[in-house]
Order: sequence, then C-alpha cells, then structure tokens
Amino acid sequence: MRLIPAALELGGKSPHIVFADADIDAAVRGVAAGIFEGSGQSCIAGSRLFVERSVHARVLDMITRHAKSLRVDLPDRAGAEMGSMASFAHRERVESHVERARAAGADIVVGGSRPSDGRFRGGAFYLPTVITGVTNGDAICQEEIFGPVLCVLPFDDEEDLVAQANATAYGLAAGIWTSSYPKAWRVARRIDAGTVWINTYKQLSIAAPFGGYKSSGIGREKGIEGMRLYQQVKSVFWGLDRQEAAA
Repeated sequence: MRLIPAALELGGKSPHIVFADADIDAAVRGVAAGIFEGSGQSCIAGSRLFVERSVHARVLDMITRHAKSLRVDLPDRAGAEMGSMASFAHRERVESHVERARAAGADIVVGGSRPSDGRFRGGAFYLPTVITGVTNGDAICQEEIFGPVLCVLPFDDEEDLVAQANATAYGLAAGIWTSSYPKAWRVARRIDAGTVWINTYKQLSIAAPFGGYKSSGIGREKGIEGMRLYQQVKSVFWGLDRQEAAA
C-alpha cells in the first residue's frame, strides 16, 4: 500500500459583499470581473453578491448595465471581453440551473440565454446573467454553476450578512468592499473561507496558502502551508535521567 499526501481544492459558491460605505464604482468593477472573467468558469468566482439594502438598487442597476455592455465575441475578435464556455455539455448544465431558477420564480434581470447571432453557433456561448428574486437557500444560490451567472441578494446588517454568507456547503473565497477597515477585518474573520479579499478580488500570490473550508477542499497549496503537506514530522524523546540511562 502506498499513501500519497494530497491537497484537494474543490468547488466554491463564494460570497461577494458590498457595504453601503464602499467605493461603489470600484466594487461593481470588481464584482463583474469576479464572476464574468473566464465566463464564470472559476472555482473562486464571486457568484453570490450580497449588497447592503440601502444601496442594493443602485448596485443592481450598475452591475446590470455592466453585464449588458460586456462584449461576448469570438476569441480572435478585437475587443472581445467574454468568450465561449468550455463545452456544449457544460453550457447545457449552466442553462439548466438558470431555467430551474426561472421556473421557481427568479427574475432574470439580464442574460439567461445564448447569443442570438448565428455566428456564435460554433461555440458554447452564454450571455452574462444577473438573477434577483431569490433567497440564499434556493438551489441557484447553493449549487456551484461554474458559469457567468450572478445572484444578487440584499442584507440588512453584519449578523444577517455573515449568517447568509456562511449558509452554504462551500468555503473557498470571499470578497468584501467597504471603506471601514475595522469592519472589513471583523467580517473577514467571521466568513468561512480560505481566502478573503478586501477592496479587491482574485489577487493571488505563490507565497500565500490557498484552499478551502468545508466542502471546498482539504489542505493548502502554495506558501509554507503548501510545503508542509509534503513533509514528515518526527518526535524524538530524550531521557536525561542518568540512572535510567545506565539501566
């Protein structure tokens, strides 16, 4: 039998959080990049957007306009901002998630379909999608979609936010946007996630350990923690009693 050490970095349903005191313009850009880059095919995609209720309508409007403005196009076209998904089978899986949410009463604010232009038929294209009218307990907010699908939910205070953000089987990453550093630090410590970004998103370093909590994996890659996975620890007990040593 051979035992092989392994780190498992698995899925995520990462909460992206915008407080009312955040730089809203920067936050919206960060949120859009966090979910729509790579057509959402990222384990750390910020697929659940929690927005403080007082700015919820404003942020939703901005992220909707941003999603509409993204240029979905062939990868060799100048100005293309979002391309095809990895396969037709995967696109069908993403579509099924969205259609189930629609049937359950969700509001598809933008997207939720393939591009209508016939020149996209050769690729697995899917439009940037923003969904509201859901609760955090709905399947669309609990299951990893791995596509350009963003669920937008309001929150009222820190307790409400933390409860919703942590109410998922995953715990890979999270993003927080606020001008209050004490609040950012306080919330970051309470979020069950292996990586938390504050006023930025998807920044990585080979020196920083990366991995998840709960069903998002075990162990850590990168950094000293990543090295320790492949090291052995030895305990040596040394008796200093002379009589015991002589015996």
